[in-house]
Amino acid sequence: MRVSAPLPGISWVQCLLLGAAMCLITSSFGLVQPYSAPYLRATGLSKWDINLISGLALLSGMVFQPLIGKLSDKIDARRPVMFLTGILAAGAYGLFPYANGAVQFFLLTMIGLNGFHYLNTVGGVLIGRIAGPTTGGAAYAKFRVFGSIGYVIVAKLSGWLLPHHASLSRNDLAPIFVTLPLFCSAIVFISWWIPDPKKAIRHPSQPTDNIATTAKSTAMPSLIPMFLTAYAFYQGALYGVSANLPLYLTESLKATPNELGTFFAIGVVAEVCIMLLVGRYTDKYGRRPALIVAFCLLPLRLVGYSLAPNPMWATVVQSLHGLNFGIMGAISIAYINDCAEDHKRGTEQARLGVTACVSTALSQWLSGWLLEKFGFQIMFAFMGCVAAIGTVLMLVAVDESHPLLRQNKGFLKRHKKSSDAQ
Repeated sequence: MRVSAPLPGISWVQCLLLGAAMCLITSSFGLVQPYSAPYLRATGLSKWDINLISGLALLSGMVFQPLIGKLSDKIDARRPVMFLTGILAAGAYGLFPYANGAVQFFLLTMIGLNGFHYLNTVGGVLIGRIAGPTTGGAAYAKFRVFGSIGYVIVAKLSGWLLPHHASLSRNDLAPIFVTLPLFCSAIVFISWWIPDPKKAIRHPSQPTDNIATTAKSTAMPSLIPMFLTAYAFYQGALYGVSANLPLYLTESLKATPNELGTFFAIGVVAEVCIMLLVGRYTDKYGRRPALIVAFCLLPLRLVGYSLAPNPMWATVVQSLHGLNFGIMGAISIAYINDCAEDHKRGTEQARLGVTACVSTALSQWLSGWLLEKFGFQIMFAFMGCVAAIGTVLMLVAVDESHPLLRQNKGFLKRHKKSSDAQ
């Protein structure tokens, strides 16, 4: 008996190529996330310089990502744009060993991050087009797992192969920026053969008209501003700290590259386990209970880092990332989709992305300043307070978004008036 491919309308070979591309894209972050900040530190840049570079590079995405997206929409093709962004990322990170000074590193980081950001999102677009609206989320989760597995393997393997001492020099970390362009080159090569449908495929069991009618009748845009406000505090606290965790481990806890790789790999393993379960849970019990867990856990997690006496303790704390990104990475998108009208979902998801970019950039600059002036402990404490503000907003001001649960609990009627008023 022949087993059908995971995605309808394409072959097993195309599925494997698409899975390989997504695996390589996410795996590349197993090199970028743990080691880019220690590398910049080894070149003589200050903690403030590193956070300034990262924050500005993130903000540049507000300009370049919409332009890249419009280009791919205009030509109605993703493969050529993947080819272009892969080459740019390979070139940018390949030039890291030859760069000097904050300006050069900013330009290279900006090009590399924008290339990776497009590559990281294009998989969801391709799978959504192939699978259709009713199964796209589940299909994407299946392929995203391969990326997370690749991340874990690359982070652990790179940590094992790099020199096993805490004080890493620029030469010690140079192999990262030889391997990373090779990964990008492999993505460029594979991108020519992955499936790239020209138009969205409608699922036969759910006509477009019914989908639009249902989405419009349950949309609740008045819920979005307060959620985005709470999300900004959450996102800023988490990723302002996360950008500096490699420096914390290597400078304060004297972690080796192997311990650094294990630290980030554990968080990704945990997030995969949670992400595979949380979607079904929130479909049954609502988005808000899961979001509350993520929000309430974050301040405790940040305090846990500050109390860590060694890398092993910090790694145990990092495993809580599964309940942070494992929930927020999937459910924040679902929350916005619940609330937005069908024809405005792209715009509302863009607002979520802009909120993430701005809050992360501002918090990285603030974290860098706090590190330079007061050290890691004050940074953890301050960002814990920022996270606590987001938690309070989530608890008292953000309502449930699940359409059926809103109707059952009376949220729909209560917020319909404010939605109509807007």
